[in-house]
Amino acid sequence: MRKKRYVVKQRSRMILRIGILALGALLAIGLVFGLIHLLKSTKKGAKELTELPFTDTANYAYTGSGFLYFQEGKLCYKDIADSRKDTSYKINTDELKLTASDSISVLYHDTAVQIVGSEAPIVVSGKVLGVKCSQAHVAVLREDSAGKTAIVIYDGAGTQTDQMDFDAADLIDFGFSNRQDETLWTLEMDLSASTPVCTITTYNLATKRTTGVINVQNQLTGDVIFTDKSLFLSCTSDLIRYTLAGSSEVYRISVYGWKLADSSIGESPILLYKQRGGSNSILKLYTVPEGDVGSAAISTVHPPEGALGEFLIKGKLVIYTPTAAYTYSAAGKLLSRDDLPIEIDGAKKLSDDHIMLSKDGKLYISVTK
Repeated sequence: MRKKRYVVKQRSRMILRIGILALGALLAIGLVFGLIHLLKSTKKGAKELTELPFTDTANYAYTGSGFLYFQEGKLCYKDIADSRKDTSYKINTDELKLTASDSISVLYHDTAVQIVGSEAPIVVSGKVLGVKCSQAHVAVLREDSAGKTAIVIYDGAGTQTDQMDFDAADLIDFGFSNRQDETLWTLEMDLSASTPVCTITTYNLATKRTTGVINVQNQLTGDVIFTDKSLFLSCTSDLIRYTLAGSSEVYRISVYGWKLADSSIGESPILLYKQRGGSNSILKLYTVPEGDVGSAAISTVHPPEGALGEFLIKGKLVIYTPTAAYTYSAAGKLLSRDDLPIEIDGAKKLSDDHIMLSKDGKLYISVTK
């Protein structure tokens, strides 16, 4: 379980390790790329289907408006909407990982983290296990030599602002909400009792306060969904709604035998469920209320033959087959069937605005309507 949480006022000035040299060459990226501005580009004028300049084996990260990727000894940026913003910078290594949000991009490896546009790399005491970005913060999951884990929080300039410590086996996942209040959530699991106990804790990084603690017994949870009014947990047996303020349980809806596949947060949250066990012959759409009564509107959809991917896009269900995209209402009614300009063998949702399609390793972007 989480033991302590404290604020570090000043970054360590420890000597850079050998591993940091791979990131040292990236210090000029903020100047050369101007990525702080590039990653905030508008999304007008993009073509309906655009082939990307890298394949499915590339090391890349989606930024919301484009892609960072490594290619032939260069770190490149590809803007979806405006090719004039495309640029590249020669580097001496591609043994780095990439992650990004709409406003922050990060390059990292086992011992160091570079926030694009910040003055210096961050030397990590221990091993970097993962990095996630919000609009204004970067969360670095690290493991020390004793096997203890911690989430270390940095602002966009690379200054450490917070830290949460955990026992090594307890922390299962972490992430940021899709809201604009800089909420970080963590998921821990305690297996010491006869039945597992999952604990979800939320923090407001702007105020440095814990905003909620939720304990779920006798079932596992792995999906955390935020709206402006609610926090939903999709567990192995139940979909549970909590109030956003205070994290009080409001209602439960049975979803036993089904697993969450996607969500769309609008005026009424819509959740897409698939059958557990690998069968995709039936899909369920749950339109869930944010009041006191768990009276969800549930509809079913039978996917067309050869379905490659099913996603919720702007309140509608979109199903991709190799040759077409089928759009359904939240009530499960087929609204349209659109032929694709190419035959595909894969589809992946990046955001409500962009779908990535693939064919024989080549990647394409479809801008949603």
